Amino acid sequence: MNNFVICVGCYVKPLLSRAKAVAKKIGVVQVDVGDTACKVPIATETIAKIESMNRVGRKRKAVKC
Repeated sequence: MNNFVICVGCYVKPLLSRAKAVAKKIGVVQVDVGDTACKVPIATETIAKIESMNRVGRKRKAVKC
């Protein structure tokens, strides 16, 4: 759910303000990742970062796996 809100906010320009509101309402998501180095991104910070780089609405040309 957190990643979906980030993707909508970053790649669907007409829904940016709505995604920011939803991300603010969700807040910080807590996930038990065990003993790994995995991190869960904070949706509000990630959307703001993409917005500050003027990359809202641009999709990547290649998929990174």
